[in-house]
Formats: sequence, structure tokens, C-alpha cells
Amino acid sequence: MRDEFVQSARLFIFETYCRIHQCIDIRALADKLSMGQEEAELWIVNLIRNARLDAKIDSEKHHVIMGSTKPSVYQQVITKTKTLVFRSSVLAGNLLKQGGRYASEDAD
Repeated sequence: MRDEFVQSARLFIFETYCRIHQCIDIRALADKLSMGQEEAELWIVNLIRNARLDAKIDSEKHHVIMGSTKPSVYQQVITKTKTLVFRSSVLAGNLLKQGGRYASEDAD
């Protein structure tokens, strides 16, 4: 039970570090994970293999270098289109409100 908790905590810390940093020092990460440097490096290698993470280990500098996770061009187009549709509908609603105000002022 305790081992499962420690393993889950290590995984959570590693995932958080990966989201924040592009280049991670293995020595610092090993310290955070309460592991030795060699043990941490082996654990990270297995994690990268099993989870198929886009990461590389620089053994000379003792760094984990995270790959970039940019969205595909198609996903970017979809996202931009969704925001454009929303912005257009807000603009159209504002124009209708303004048009109603001017029409009522002309009637007076």
C-alpha cells in the first residue's frame, strides 16, 4: 500500500515537472523523488518507454529534455475557427443591440 502511494506521488511529481520545465536536471528530480541519481534515471527511462513520452535523456549533462507538444495544424485551424465563430456572434449581437437603440432614438 505504501509503495503504491510513493509510486503514485513520484509519477505526479514527474508529470508536474514535465509540464512546467522543458529541461529537467536529473539530480534535482532525484532529490525531489527521494531516489538516488542512478535509480531515478533508470525509473525515468522506463517511464519514457512505457508511457511513450516525447522526451530524451542527456546522460552527459544529466538532463531530461522534453519534446514539444504543439497541436497539429488541423487542431489549430479548428480552434481558431471556433473562436472566430464565437467572436462573430458576439459582434453580431452587439450590432443588433446598437441598431435597436438607434431605431428607438429615431422614432422619438
